[in-house]
Amino acid sequence: MRKIRCLVLFALQGIACYLNAQSMEGCLKIDSVLTEYDTGSSVSFHFSNSCEENIYISISLEKRVDGRWCIFAQDIFHVPYTYKVQNIIVLKGCEVNQKEEWEIKNIRYKRKDENIYRFKYNIGRKPDRLSYTEYSNMFHINKNVEKRHGKQ
Repeated sequence: MRKIRCLVLFALQGIACYLNAQSMEGCLKIDSVLTEYDTGSSVSFHFSNSCEENIYISISLEKRVDGRWCIFAQDIFHVPYTYKVQNIIVLKGCEVNQKEEWEIKNIRYKRKDENIYRFKYNIGRKPDRLSYTEYSNMFHINKNVEKRHGKQ
């Protein structure tokens, strides 16, 4: 009897998570990011919430390594009050076009084909329950090229 009750609760939780994700999907709009950036430029995020409830979004950065996506923990952005490209953004109910700007630090990046990133958005109705995930389009950051000067 206890096993059946646990299975029923597990199934109900799964349905609730699915319905919550479906309802957020209809409320939330995340604009795509550019496909190419230079160091010193900024990544602009645009979010809109068409529902009355708040939506919480945690953003992390992933890098493609050997065909797989891995969390990229190097701090490459100038973002106030964040560390390692993780931050929770609160979208108030019926908020349209909230904008976030993250400036790309001027550090050395690898070749274009080894330099592919995407953002992972963990989304939820409460900051401690981010159960729905979306991904940005892929982008790369142009390699820093040092100017070489001839002898004077």
